[in-house]
Amino acid sequence: MTWRMTGFDGVPLTRGGWTFFIPGSNARLSEPLRESLIDSAFAAIDGRLANRIRRSRHAETWLEHFDHVGGPDAFFKVLDPIRGLNRIRWIFKRMRAAHVASILERLRADGIGVPEILLLGAERRGGREIIVTARVDGSTVARYLKRAKLASRRVMLSALGAEVARLHRAGYIHGDLTPYNIFVTGLEPPQFAFIDHERTRRTILSRFDRPRMRNLVQLGRLQLSGVTNTDRMRVWCGYAAAFSARRRRTQRRRVAAMLAARIADDRVGAGVAAGASASVGQHREASGS
Repeated sequence: MTWRMTGFDGVPLTRGGWTFFIPGSNARLSEPLRESLIDSAFAAIDGRLANRIRRSRHAETWLEHFDHVGGPDAFFKVLDPIRGLNRIRWIFKRMRAAHVASILERLRADGIGVPEILLLGAERRGGREIIVTARVDGSTVARYLKRAKLASRRVMLSALGAEVARLHRAGYIHGDLTPYNIFVTGLEPPQFAFIDHERTRRTILSRFDRPRMRNLVQLGRLQLSGVTNTDRMRVWCGYAAAFSARRRRTQRRRVAAMLAARIADDRVGAGVAAGASASVGQHREASGS
């Protein structure tokens, strides 16, 4: 793709101002499926796919089905160009798509559940990138908690804490560890897969409390329907069991304080946003616009 995409076995393809790359593990894909992936990639890039999943600050995600060519359902994540001072930080780094492919490869080698990369792409001039992954079988933790029975819920939450601990013990810090970025892929025993890895890193920082606690705050801060502090404690207990008992009480207090502060900040931010929205509405009503 460029020198920052080297180091991967696979098939490079150049089309319409983009360079696409099919990782070597998927070089077996049939020709019709490859062409369908590329056609759908351009449709996602142009905003023409039928099933838009979400728009975040830096990316847009779409879902497409490939059963007609014998392929899996796939997510297409189109990354916006890097703007402002952040561009300086990425000058000597790999492209984001290449980083995701590399970190997924390492996570999989370490036995962590992750989605399969089907296609990567980079725009040669505009700065956009695209990451196409196979859809993970299962449901997000957020969706699972809405319908799970109490006993199953308790087992899953404890296992989730243990799985996050395993991620950290393997040396990784997830970039956005929310209940929407973890899939429950099995129940007996509970199994999980982590998605959304643009900012996931394998780093020495995983040895320190604060980066690990920040991941737990990301996981616990969202106010999901029916999720209680007891549920959060079950996750913590599953997590803490994997580490030394000597500092568990101090760590529990620390993560609880960080979580309470983050939730309070979120509420203030939501209040400010709601007030601004109401002010705009009143202005429009008064002006007749």
